[in-house]
Amino acid sequence: MDRTTLCPPDHKHGNTPTCYRVHKCGCAKCRAANTTRCYERKKLIAYGRYDCGMSPTSPVKVHIGLLLRHGMTVTAIATAADVSADTVRAIWFGSKKRDGSGRGSSPARIHRSTAEKLLAVTPDLASLPAEVKVSSRGMRRRIQALGTLGWAQTRLARMLGISQSRMGRILTGETDIPAKLHNAAAALYEQLWRTPAPDVTRYDKAVRTGALEYARARRWLPPMAWDDIDTDDEPALVDEESVVDDVAIDLALCGERVSLTQEERHLAIHLARERGYSLEATAQRLNITSRTVMRVLHVPEISAVPDVQLAA
Repeated sequence: MDRTTLCPPDHKHGNTPTCYRVHKCGCAKCRAANTTRCYERKKLIAYGRYDCGMSPTSPVKVHIGLLLRHGMTVTAIATAADVSADTVRAIWFGSKKRDGSGRGSSPARIHRSTAEKLLAVTPDLASLPAEVKVSSRGMRRRIQALGTLGWAQTRLARMLGISQSRMGRILTGETDIPAKLHNAAAALYEQLWRTPAPDVTRYDKAVRTGALEYARARRWLPPMAWDDIDTDDEPALVDEESVVDDVAIDLALCGERVSLTQEERHLAIHLARERGYSLEATAQRLNITSRTVMRVLHVPEISAVPDVQLAA
């Protein structure tokens, strides 16, 4: 290799490998320093003590997967770790091929400093810059869970300071949202998840009933259905595994016209009995016949004959 190039005198000749390796400097100091480095490297390898400054990629890739599962995007992870987004993409998706035809496998090793920065990132969306994009999954699940308590989308959108159209896009699409909006939705959820929507006025009752019907028609899950609302997998058999809606049962026993599943109707009948309701009062509140109430209360296995609804 041609070593006729000489770096300017103010460069750190011999103190760092930059001049020799990058600038191709051939001065005596750079040559002597490189010879020493090569000798030391071979000696450490022979003794089994050589440290190349690299770390395996596999634990970092697992950690990136955990961060992505918690709703962080590649850009958010890169911002929090103070590394480039391309570095995170290369680890998670694989390095770009030189011919531009796609991505290959992930690198086997990365610089230790890069690995330490990425492993230090915690899945805490509250610590991210306000405008960094994160997954809308957590916010969407929270809004749906509050919907099962009677909280209407319009009211929640007003509380979060966003438009109804934007709320609709978040509920219907896999879109990213700013970390600031996610954190605001999480804070609102923590405030409301054990509080049914208000029903003081006739308008409140109408809005609450409409939100409950909307949530039930779409089989939205209540707050207690989630262990970790940000990271739990979507239920595999939502249509086959019924979720009892205690709020809907209470509304039905108050005389409101709320659709109940068969399991919820049976629970409502037994709850009405515990509260001292008569057969006729229970039937009237649940919009069923007294015979249905008697069958549920006294027959262990419910007949397959459909319930007869009272005429409106």
